[in-house]
Amino acid sequence: FRKMANSEEEVLADLLTSLDSYHPTIPEEAVTHYLRRAGFVSEDSRVTKLVALAAHRFLADVANDAMETCKMRQGQSEDAVVLQMEDLARSLADKGVSVVKPEYFAEPNE
Repeated sequence: FRKMANSEEEVLADLLTSLDSYHPTIPEEAVTHYLRRAGFVSEDSRVTKLVALAAHRFLADVANDAMETCKMRQGQSEDAVVLQMEDLARSLADKGVSVVKPEYFAEPNE
């Protein structure tokens, strides 16, 4: 590892300080649950908040890309924009996430 320059250290210190007062959109409990399921445990809430921030950014980027794909598909019509699963799947594929729609859904026996 290389030693960080003073400006990089200052940026990192500012980031860590700002995470203390950050209230993530994705609940910390949900992030902690999935981190633990993946085998990651940290008692530092700033780590959880940082992961929540990254997840929020990822979801926002996917939603924005899907909306742009939808607008291109629908053309210049002034009607309401209808986002479809194909738009979302295309956006996720650009991010390396594969979405496979099942052939059918079966109701569980009760």
